[in-house]
Amino acid sequence: MPPRRMPLDEVVDWLTQRVETGEWPVDSRIPNQDDLVRTLGVGHTMLRQALKIMFNNGVLESAQGRGTYVRARSAVTAVLGDDLRRRPAEQTLALRRALEVEAAGLAAAQRTDEHLAVLRAALVSPQDRCWTSSFHAATGRTDVSLDVFHTVVFAAARNPTLAEVHLCAVSALRYARLDPESADRRDAGHLRIFEAIESGDVDAARAAAAAHADRDTPRA
Repeated sequence: MPPRRMPLDEVVDWLTQRVETGEWPVDSRIPNQDDLVRTLGVGHTMLRQALKIMFNNGVLESAQGRGTYVRARSAVTAVLGDDLRRRPAEQTLALRRALEVEAAGLAAAQRTDEHLAVLRAALVSPQDRCWTSSFHAATGRTDVSLDVFHTVVFAAARNPTLAEVHLCAVSALRYARLDPESADRRDAGHLRIFEAIESGDVDAARAAAAAHADRDTPRA
């Protein structure tokens, strides 16, 4: 059966959806071209044209010999991420701090019982994947990232723009040399944020998030 005539923009839209919904998380490898051709029912030429568009807008990146990876969740965040990586870490840390403080305050005012349940589970076992469906219901995302706690806080804040910019800042900081943080200190900071969000105390949530964000300092 020959490949069906699927418009190029429809193929690009399908690829874009996989990224925007988190089905293909940032830094993850997407399925290989043969698998995508079978899934979409299009020819290799059409798929390569669509991938080229995604490469050009910075959303996908080809790693020689290793496959294709998600670089950013949108063309806008790809540009922002590139810009942040070129800036001093202190500036990006300040941006991340401002975003996390604002998100914690909004989350304290707007969180649901579902958000609280997923936050509580993340505190107990951040690497446990048994509650993936609950995470998806609370955040609208299918990727259970390593930074689950903050992902849910931003979901509870109900401001996708804040969440997207925060993801860019966090991604950019992976390239910076920062002092390592102990698990105990990280967990204690998360617990204070959670308690304030759970109680609906906006000021306390903002203060706890500020203290938690101040934990990182660039190395000399």
